[in-house]
Amino acid sequence: TRRMYTISFAPEVVGFILQNRKLTRYRYGTKYDYLQVGDEVAIQNAATKELVARATIKRKTRTTFGELPVKAETHESYKDKEHQRQVLSGYYAYIGRPLEDDDLFLVFDFELVGTLSSAS
Repeated sequence: TRRMYTISFAPEVVGFILQNRKLTRYRYGTKYDYLQVGDEVAIQNAATKELVARATIKRKTRTTFGELPVKAETHESYKDKEHQRQVLSGYYAYIGRPLEDDDLFLVFDFELVGTLSSAS
């Protein structure tokens, strides 16, 4: 069997994930580049470290922050590009600067496989 990987998400994003059957996530940089289409991942709440759901990767693409859509059916929408930059820069505060248009992002489409027993 394939190894199950874990991806951590901010608590507000975990709620969004649990409400959707198919969803898109943006990831700064190449930290998760090892993930491939077909891999199953455990969704972890970054605040509590609780594993809350399982999902399968349906699609993986590379893009830049400048090319990320501001409005997407399966991702949170933003008022405009600067609002998106503000929100996502908050998630990636550890880089020590606001996101720039040429920063690399991985875009994953997930399909929720199921919630894990401890998730409410």
